[in-house]
Amino acid sequence: MPYVEVIISMITKQIFRILDRGSTGSVDPAKKSKKTTKQAFIDLYSGPVYMIHFKYSTIIMQIYIAFAYGLFVPFLFITSTIGVINMYIVERICMYYFYQYPPSYDDKLSRKALTLLNKAPIVMFAFGYWAIGNRQIFFNES
Repeated sequence: MPYVEVIISMITKQIFRILDRGSTGSVDPAKKSKKTTKQAFIDLYSGPVYMIHFKYSTIIMQIYIAFAYGLFVPFLFITSTIGVINMYIVERICMYYFYQYPPSYDDKLSRKALTLLNKAPIVMFAFGYWAIGNRQIFFNES
């Protein structure tokens, strides 16, 4: 899904740029742009702002779901790993070619994300203790 989201965003941005230049087909957008202000031109031809909090929330959600239900469905660990690697690849490509230069963030958000991720094994052990101790899951007994 990250690839589809990025492709749709890039295509939409490119369509708006083509509509701005008109049918002239000019390579240099500054010469044929219909934008009347410099800020409107910059907004159209620059990428979107990088919102790191959405990326953190997605990673934290994937890891918590994998840890919470991984002892029930061990395939979730593999799926979550592939999802995080996939997101890493997409974000690296988008940072180079699509997003604006990111604003400088302080380390408060990163530290909070790491604090939340440190609690994921506790959730796994709590759910795992309940699952492994529940005879109905493994032996079909009431």
